[in-house]
Amino acid sequence: MMRDPTTRRAFRASTTAAMGNCALGRLILLVISATLGVMAQAVATEQREQLHFAVNLRGDYAGAASAGFNLADVSTLSALRALPEGMKGVYWLGNGYNLDCSWRLSDRQITDTVMAIKDNPKFSGIYYISDEPHPALCPEAPQRLAERTALIHSLDPRGRTFAVILNNSTAPTEFVQMKDAVDYIGVDPYPCNIKNELTGCNYAALRQRIEQALEAGIPSTRIVPVFQTFGQVCTSSGRNPYYRLPTVAETEIMLTIWDEKVPVKDRPFDMAYSWGKQTVACPTLQMAGGGSHPDLRSFYKNYFARMKGVSPPR
Repeated sequence: MMRDPTTRRAFRASTTAAMGNCALGRLILLVISATLGVMAQAVATEQREQLHFAVNLRGDYAGAASAGFNLADVSTLSALRALPEGMKGVYWLGNGYNLDCSWRLSDRQITDTVMAIKDNPKFSGIYYISDEPHPALCPEAPQRLAERTALIHSLDPRGRTFAVILNNSTAPTEFVQMKDAVDYIGVDPYPCNIKNELTGCNYAALRQRIEQALEAGIPSTRIVPVFQTFGQVCTSSGRNPYYRLPTVAETEIMLTIWDEKVPVKDRPFDMAYSWGKQTVACPTLQMAGGGSHPDLRSFYKNYFARMKGVSPPR
């Protein structure tokens, strides 16, 4: 998802051996797997409103809320407190096991943060613990994310951990390796790029990525759809642009595929990348209100409004 582009480097191929047969690691993964199974059974009985997550708001809570988003990424207690009525925070706990095979925040820092926010009425209960961790580069990633999930569960039994998993063609087994490491798994195919501007987005690739997650044993009740709401034609990264902002018609087709593969009634929440401009993302949904860009904001507002009659799980 490119959650932290200023520190990201190009993904390096790795021939590192798979995670060792550490008895402790296997035990932790078994415990997490069993816990997730219990959660999946409880999903059907606990209902709540549909949740829509926007990232990189940079304080534009009102703008995102006007488009129907009710979850915002925050990384400080002050930002959590600043959220308007009707919007709750998904708390970003720093990255880990993406490019550097370590956590940015220590267990002590995580403990202090969880204890400070877990009962805050503006906290959603969702802890965003890693963006696109790479087991090929960091073989211990599944175990380490499972350990962090276990730590958070011990401090906040109602809390849920979340990570976006890439699982692209250079690392096609990430879903299998990471499926029991966190509670909610974001699937982030971005099928619209400058190469298919005339032919249309790569919908086959979108379907394939979703099917890979399901075939890996991740139930739809734990899959978070990540919608492409960005392009790269006006970025300041210095790189040649690759992704392009989808049209309204293309967005409608993509969401139809998502609705088919991960039904609205099943998904814990959905996510749009990105609301605000980033070094590697421009234009974005915040800019897509008509005129020189398609009016994706109105489209998403209407899409979310149609969901209100569907009761999703927690």
